[in-house]
Amino acid sequence: MQNTAKFLADISSSDADARFAAWRGAGSMPPSVIPDLGKFLVSPNPGVAKAAGEALTTMTHAVGKDASDPRRRAVVQGLLGLTSQPLAFRLLSLIADESDVPAIAKHLADSKAREEAVFCLERIPGAAPVQAIVSAYPSAPDDFKPRLLAALGHRRAPQGVPLCIEAMKSSNAEIAAAGAGALGRIGARPASPVAWPAAAFDAQLRYAEHRPDEALGIYRALLARPEEHIQCAALAGLGHLASPQAAAIIHPHLKSPVRNVRLTARQAWQSIAAPPSAVTK
Repeated sequence: MQNTAKFLADISSSDADARFAAWRGAGSMPPSVIPDLGKFLVSPNPGVAKAAGEALTTMTHAVGKDASDPRRRAVVQGLLGLTSQPLAFRLLSLIADESDVPAIAKHLADSKAREEAVFCLERIPGAAPVQAIVSAYPSAPDDFKPRLLAALGHRRAPQGVPLCIEAMKSSNAEIAAAGAGALGRIGARPASPVAWPAAAFDAQLRYAEHRPDEALGIYRALLARPEEHIQCAALAGLGHLASPQAAAIIHPHLKSPVRNVRLTARQAWQSIAAPPSAVTK
């Protein structure tokens, strides 16, 4: 049986070597030590606080290697008891499952914990974390809505598309941009045509990569923009489509007066490998 008293004494020791040896061996310790490690996390001694954090991390990684490890659920429960500390959410993101979502999601309403909570939720597999983020959005303060939208974008969650469309109509420029960015990452087609916010060019380009069936129209519109880098990005996207229709849109830009646009058009054209005579003008 592990000597938990010695382990905890070593973690809180003034001897740096003893602390190091203890946290390195923490993977074999029972989850019952987690509450005490949580107390050490807020120790005024930075060496003790670090040792406690490293011990919790070691324990999490030890049970994270095997989903059937009998200690895993107890470690999760122990960490759920430490959610006043950001580290707990980081570690829960590695080993929590859908059954733990309600206990984590309640922190989305806490201004001090919400960033860590959404970080955790967006990394837990399954539908429940996505639904928790979606459900939190309507009542979230405006300064947190962009972060929730970003999480839905990172998850590429189609359930978030209606929220993205709603956000893109917002008079709050940050929310509108976040909605566009998330929709671009998700790449799912909305039920109605999209009105992209001004300057949401990167989001449109990302969306076009996911939606080749809509990409021609997006790239054509972006090529009408005066910004050189936007034109170049649209031409590169057309080159990846590698279709006769894409080649037809690229062709006029082979004679662009802007050098970088002209060179990018040439590269896109060559990637399609179609001679000018084969393109219908």
